[in-house]
Amino acid sequence: MAHHGTRYTEGPIFKHISTLSITSAIGLFAIFAVDLVDVFFIALLGEPELAAAVGFAGTALFFGAAICIGLAIAVATVVAQAVGEESIEDDSSDTTLTAPNSVRLASHGLLTIVMITVPLAILSLIYAPWLISLMGAEGATLDLAVHYFRIVGAALPVLGLAMAGTSLLRAVGEAKLSMWATIIAGLVNAVLDPLLIFGLSLDLTGAAIASVISRCTAAGMAIYFIAGRHQLLQLPDWTRYFSDLKQLSGIAIPSLITNLAGPFGAAYATTQMARFGTDAVAAAAVIGRITPVAFAGLYGLSGAVGPVASQNMGAKQWHRVRQTLLASGLFVSLYVVPVAIGMFFLKDILVNVFDLQGEAAELLRFYCTFIVISYWLFGLQLAANPMFTALRHPGFATVSNIARDLCLGIPLVYLGSSLFGAPGVLGGQAIGNMIAGIIAFSVALWLTSRVERGLSINLPFDALKNSLTFHRAVVPGVQHRGD
Repeated sequence: MAHHGTRYTEGPIFKHISTLSITSAIGLFAIFAVDLVDVFFIALLGEPELAAAVGFAGTALFFGAAICIGLAIAVATVVAQAVGEESIEDDSSDTTLTAPNSVRLASHGLLTIVMITVPLAILSLIYAPWLISLMGAEGATLDLAVHYFRIVGAALPVLGLAMAGTSLLRAVGEAKLSMWATIIAGLVNAVLDPLLIFGLSLDLTGAAIASVISRCTAAGMAIYFIAGRHQLLQLPDWTRYFSDLKQLSGIAIPSLITNLAGPFGAAYATTQMARFGTDAVAAAAVIGRITPVAFAGLYGLSGAVGPVASQNMGAKQWHRVRQTLLASGLFVSLYVVPVAIGMFFLKDILVNVFDLQGEAAELLRFYCTFIVISYWLFGLQLAANPMFTALRHPGFATVSNIARDLCLGIPLVYLGSSLFGAPGVLGGQAIGNMIAGIIAFSVALWLTSRVERGLSINLPFDALKNSLTFHRAVVPGVQHRGD
């Protein structure tokens, strides 16, 4: 029977939030740091085309990653809900009657991920040149980007299993095992990078192969823990598969829509950057890798709010649900301010480390001076979105991301780039993030205050929605790669 994790219904909320955020962040930091190391070693080769190629390929790979995240959230959510129900039954008697529920859902979830990602990977490999040229890549940069994308993109099903595996570990209360799977995968990549890029002179191919081996490591370790320690895997039960699939898709579809807004926004920003030449795209590639490393704590927070808020929702401790949101707002402030100050003082060092010249160097300095502080407000949105899911309104998170990346992001990036050139692309994205952060957090505050006062937060269309989806006791937070 699955072993149950920590209870978040008692004890200091800020401690739960910060512990969960930091364990999540360490694992995420390992993944993001490896991406940064990739770009660092490629920068050492001294050709901006190579860094730009990784920038283009990375944006294209982001679509695949977003799909894997959406599927991983769905699998981890239904499994955690089943585990939550089993733990309630465990309190009354030591029965294992419902244990197979979580096992069956986990197995069917992983099987579904493979069935979706294999055809997706094949299609994306075939259409890679067309996809990447849409973003403005051309000539040698396009060829290099397609080459890198085809090697790493072929491992999409492995990435899906790695993300779902680590999310399932968190769903059953094993945040540390989940963290170790990602850290060891990161170390494997960091060791292989210099060996393959320089030792075997494989350049970009070496960086791509190292990424694939790293994904295999994370997937292998996560599945080993799920199967070995938690016995969460069994052969598919085809009589129940389609009803489970309906339950999974009730969460997966809104989750996929939520996660796909980011890559569309990022692809548009990359297209605008490409107008300002290879240097601008190379700088954007470096910024795109520095950001998640610097702000891993915020992405970790978005995986921490869910479990704490959901368990307290399930336990009907309404005041603690609101406290969770306030504690996450405090965490954002305590985290972002020192990071932003540090980035400001490190800007010249970063320019030298990544060997950026001319306009690329100026762009990175602009980012470290003006853009990093915008993450204070963006972080509030990362706290609000999982709260919407915990309050059983995942549609709010979908609307919030679409508003940020498409309704605000695209027009603001267009306006910024037309008026101010390449820095305007970064500025436009930042302003969109800030507006979305203020609105999302305000709505979450309003909803949690209604919950605390015992007022209904049901919306007029809830009756319809409830007939389409399944609501159960516990909704876990699932980490995601940010944009």
